[in-house]
Amino acid sequence: MCRVLFAVGNGESMIELVNALVKSSENDPYKVALGKGPSHRDGWGFLWMSKNKVEHYKTTKPIFEDKEGIENLLNSLKGFGVLLAHTRAASQGSVNLFNTQPFSYSSPNGFTFWFYHNGDLKKDEIIKTAGFREERLKDVSDSYVFGLYLLRRLSSFGEDEVLNAFKAALSTVRTTLNTGTLFIAPDEAKAFVTAYIVEKREKDSLHRRYSRLLKAEGKDLFAVVSSTFELYSSFHFEEIPNGRAFYTNIDLKEKKFEVNELIL
Repeated sequence: MCRVLFAVGNGESMIELVNALVKSSENDPYKVALGKGPSHRDGWGFLWMSKNKVEHYKTTKPIFEDKEGIENLLNSLKGFGVLLAHTRAASQGSVNLFNTQPFSYSSPNGFTFWFYHNGDLKKDEIIKTAGFREERLKDVSDSYVFGLYLLRRLSSFGEDEVLNAFKAALSTVRTTLNTGTLFIAPDEAKAFVTAYIVEKREKDSLHRRYSRLLKAEGKDLFAVVSSTFELYSSFHFEEIPNGRAFYTNIDLKEKKFEVNELIL
């Protein structure tokens, strides 16, 4: 499983969260408590979008060994924008640049989206549900396939349609469906973030501690992060109840956002 970061608002306020992502990915005590290695080292990437710029970066290097990549990200965090960042601890799919997140998709219905996922899914069931050919998706991750499912299912990125697409896929979740998606069209931008843990894992205290998501809210920032961030950041975090989603209206020109909390 992986460590994730979604944030919208003032870029300078996100710097501490990026630093916490690096530390969480290098040494994750919650992961160690599950009998696993301490790091999330199978590549990382980010998407930063502001009024006049989009930066999408992916590498197979561990985030904590990619000084240049981190410096480039931190130098970009100026003014108002949206950030998606993901560090991978691979469970399905080869460890390569293709499977590094966030993923990018373009819909024939006139919008583009970037997507990350933390957790483990029933890849074969998603393939069957979406009507894909399994042999063509042999070496890609379950997370990438889920993004393809969204691409096929969504005719738009309206709140109800996106929420229903995620709800319809909950039966394919093995562990968690912790996701971040940023949608853009020529004249609008929306984000959708989910926090979902299957019942068996939620009842296990160690798995729950590792898998849950946290949120930080303020006048100039809204962020959703992995649980390990609480060990490496001075932010005041609140634990997100299981089965929640956040649909965010983003106005890059006016530098404002509005978050609507939903139930999966």
